[in-house]
Amino acid sequence: MHEKSANSSHGILPIFTLSNKISLSRILFIPPLVFCIMQVQHHNHYRYICLFIMLIIGLSDLLDGYVARKRNEITKLGKYLDPIADKLVLVISCIILSSDLWPEPRFPNWIPAIIVCRDLILIFGTVALILVTGKLYCQPTLLGKAATCFQIIAVISVLIGNLVPLPALITIWWTTVVFTFASGLWYMYRGVKQL
Repeated sequence: MHEKSANSSHGILPIFTLSNKISLSRILFIPPLVFCIMQVQHHNHYRYICLFIMLIIGLSDLLDGYVARKRNEITKLGKYLDPIADKLVLVISCIILSSDLWPEPRFPNWIPAIIVCRDLILIFGTVALILVTGKLYCQPTLLGKAATCFQIIAVISVLIGNLVPLPALITIWWTTVVFTFASGLWYMYRGVKQL
């Protein structure tokens, strides 16, 4: 108790705060999620286990930010770990849900391709920005959050695709692509402005 107070008074936080551990737990949920997705074609009840795991991942995403603000434990590691965890979950899910490992309906291959390309461009752009300027202003935007939100909705819609009409699925997919593409352009514009 005294040690925590001492650290807080000097503005020193441990690397793995509670919120960072929650973010890390999302990454640890990826292997069981992948396993369950791969089992759906053999046993349909795994579809609902996938949805349950996605629900836990989604709640943990909300919880880690709340905990970080509530406990005043916002760290540099957390600012990177949180979006990395989100991206890993979404990209891996989209790729598997577009493959033959998943029964119909599947993501068309071009949807995960757009998501992956956008994220790779942002990663390389971020690295280049750090190398050129030596600093990075890493702040999520509402457009970026909206893109992530629609990607989550798209993944869930495919997981329960047997219950969602095809026109609704197509609408969700196109909306996701538009927000993903637009947010990528906006982040690129912000990056160029920092040069």
